Amino acid sequence: MGDIRCKRSLRKPNSFRIMPRLTIQNGLLSFPAPTTVAKVAISARYVLPVTLTQLKCKHSYSIRHPQVGLLVYMAHLGCFIPCSEAIISVTDQICARISTVETCAVPQSSFQLDLTNMASILLRATSQSLVLIDEFGKGTSPASGIAILGAALKRLSQIGCRTVCTTHFLEIFSLGVIEDNASGFKARRMAIHLPNSNDDTVVPLFKLEDGVAESSAGLICAKRAGLNPNVVSRAKEIIQTMRNGRRITPLQEATQSEFELSTEERDMLKHLFHVESWEDASEDEIRTLIQKVSLVSSG
Repeated sequence: MGDIRCKRSLRKPNSFRIMPRLTIQNGLLSFPAPTTVAKVAISARYVLPVTLTQLKCKHSYSIRHPQVGLLVYMAHLGCFIPCSEAIISVTDQICARISTVETCAVPQSSFQLDLTNMASILLRATSQSLVLIDEFGKGTSPASGIAILGAALKRLSQIGCRTVCTTHFLEIFSLGVIEDNASGFKARRMAIHLPNSNDDTVVPLFKLEDGVAESSAGLICAKRAGLNPNVVSRAKEIIQTMRNGRRITPLQEATQSEFELSTEERDMLKHLFHVESWEDASEDEIRTLIQKVSLVSSG
């Protein structure tokens, strides 16, 4: 450990405190890939919801749950940790709801597995625990997901454990499910740069700052992923319509007839539906249908 500490310039956590506290500044782990944990500071009875954008997906989070948990675990082993500053209090357990993988061995959906995991966390967490939650509430309707996530975070706040939760549910704040800087909640967001131009260019700043994200930038992410421009344009139109409280109208192309029936085709269909039962049809009716089908085929 001493050799690794010298080679990687590891630092000793400043102090261990009995009162719940967690501060990690510029934590860096180089496996499996070099990634940085920006400053994470959680005081006693604090829940830290981090609202995110879709840019770069998981790999751009300046705050990553596995690294926060691993750095705290390393500190409790007596290891020096890769960071510029760390204040870590005594932690009795690390509870995580980070990623769920469905399997045939467990007859449950990913949402059911998430709920089971969350139920276990709420039963086991204490005021000295560290809880890490990532994207909880997916797999059901947005309203249900937001409601369950908000209720779970409020319960964790009552327990008084240190909690880091990342989510794209921005409505959890806009709808007043939880309030920033109240009841032990402190909202932070991943910063992005939005230029004034109309080219939908967004630059992730890899910086964790106070406040709630203004948008998840889903349309910009879709455009960068190479989604059809017509699909992105239609999605933008639907979003604007929903925000204005108007009814979503179908595309003009969907309301137009793609083909027109010829006279022969109309006559054939008219004769086909005119006969009540083809099992009891006469020879003349069958012969007439065959003639009309031949006219359509030859045309």
